[in-house]
Amino acid sequence: MAIVRAESRSNMPAPPPSPIPTGRGSRSAANEILSDYLEKSLNVPELALPESPILPTALHHQNHWIPEEIDLRSLVSREPESINRLLESSREIGAFTIEVHGVSDEELRSLEREAERVFRILEKRDMGHRLHIGAPKDNKEEIVWVRSGNEIMDQARKYIGHELYQSFSEKMECVGSKLDDIAQQVRQVFMESLAGKQYEKRSLEKQNVLSIHKHKHNVADESGPIPEKNKNFHDQIFTLHLPTKQCRYCVQSEKGPIIFYAGPEVIIVTVGKQLEEWSLGEYKCVFGEMMSQPDLQASNFSIELKCPCPSLNPRHSFIKRTHKTISIADQILIALIMAFLYHIFKFLWS
Repeated sequence: MAIVRAESRSNMPAPPPSPIPTGRGSRSAANEILSDYLEKSLNVPELALPESPILPTALHHQNHWIPEEIDLRSLVSREPESINRLLESSREIGAFTIEVHGVSDEELRSLEREAERVFRILEKRDMGHRLHIGAPKDNKEEIVWVRSGNEIMDQARKYIGHELYQSFSEKMECVGSKLDDIAQQVRQVFMESLAGKQYEKRSLEKQNVLSIHKHKHNVADESGPIPEKNKNFHDQIFTLHLPTKQCRYCVQSEKGPIIFYAGPEVIIVTVGKQLEEWSLGEYKCVFGEMMSQPDLQASNFSIELKCPCPSLNPRHSFIKRTHKTISIADQILIALIMAFLYHIFKFLWS
């Protein structure tokens, strides 16, 4: 038995060798080789990123230009930082937005319901105040609300019915009066910034033009930015746009089309041609409009308030004076006609 026990002991595996000591303490030679390998293989080269272009503060968001958002309360109180952002946005892209504007969701929904009824009644008949904007594929219609009253609106009252007309009128005026107040604040800010520049101060007396637009869903309109369809925007000082639902909004500017999301919580303000001329090109004239939403089959509405010049209003007391230049060819022709008539009269009297 002793012999068997001795043989079993001799068959046991030998223990692992002890670590090879190095001249630097407790590290083994294997650890040193591994450490050298890791230091060489994990050496990350230094990378230098290209310098990004310098862009105005808060106007560039996620590689997209967007209008500045201005709180109406800071606009009314003339808070310097907000006013500076408003003017900077008007210089750079010709537009900005106003939030906390005071027009409630209930007011917009109520107006939207009445407008849907009015558009449906007028769908088969053009009363002169319902317009198609752009090509037929654009599926956009407009009602221009004549606030002072005229024969066209009297006919509309008779056609759509007194009760609906009265309800629609009250809701339009309720929203329109708030937009008028906001437009007055915006106008004052711009006029204060134009101190020292020459412009027609009497143009501030022109009544604003209120209209409501119906935008129908159109697959053909999803391909890209909208073109400039309404040339009358060139005659405005600025325009207020208030969508009644969430939508994509496009501003055509010198920097190209600027598309962003907007809704009833904001009013989009776009600079008109008249303001660009008064500011000697400091503020940029742009064209803005709601774009169709691919996921919405129902119609969308937007309310628009234009602040135009008085020379565009034929009922205004301001008389537009035009100076026509007569060409040299016309002057020669007139001289020949006068000479011919002179000889005829001379012959008759002789």
